[in-house]
Amino acid sequence: MTEIALRGELWDNDSADILRFWGWRDVTCPGDICTALEKAGGGDVTLLINSPGGDMAVGLEIRSILRRYPGRTTALYQGLGASAATLAASGCRRIESEPGALLCYHNPAGTAEGDYHDMARAAEGLQNARDCALDVYTARAGARSREELAELMDKNIWITPTQAREYGLIDAIVGDGAESADPAAFVAASGCRIRLTEAMRQQYRQHVAAEKSQKAKQIMARARVLNEY
Repeated sequence: MTEIALRGELWDNDSADILRFWGWRDVTCPGDICTALEKAGGGDVTLLINSPGGDMAVGLEIRSILRRYPGRTTALYQGLGASAATLAASGCRRIESEPGALLCYHNPAGTAEGDYHDMARAAEGLQNARDCALDVYTARAGARSREELAELMDKNIWITPTQAREYGLIDAIVGDGAESADPAAFVAASGCRIRLTEAMRQQYRQHVAAEKSQKAKQIMARARVLNEY
């Protein structure tokens, strides 16, 4: 059994590289999952999740990667399981949770600017994104109706593993211990997303360029030594 961590926010591969350069460790990208699954070699895999979510497209990409994996896959919520992380987890054949984990299924969010036509298009796009998430959740055997899950997403609240199981969003609760009595009390734990600025991107690009330049100098130095030898 191979255990794969899905920790922290979900970001695309390039952004994850930049964030790690700046010192963030609890970040997961599709490349991390691909690399881990390659090492697993088709054997059984457990995806250990403690994530507030992140980019919806990244969550869906990870879901697709997991669905295409030939071995048996199980998702296990250990702490937080929210937003795009729940979409990623749905790529596993089985979804479980530790008692006391905090789970959240909510509508996609975004920002927009412009006139009322732009706002209307943005609102319609978010509704379509919500429908995509509902397609994922309702695809699971035993999931409640589309209307019930849409109502849950509208609430945008933390729920317990027991509630998630009743909605058909997870298959089982494992381990010992009591569940959290008031998951809503931890709603602030999700917080705001990391701010990845253009200055951070530019400094990372300079860092990568400097590394490449240094490696090139080392290669040339070795080549000169070999020629002299």
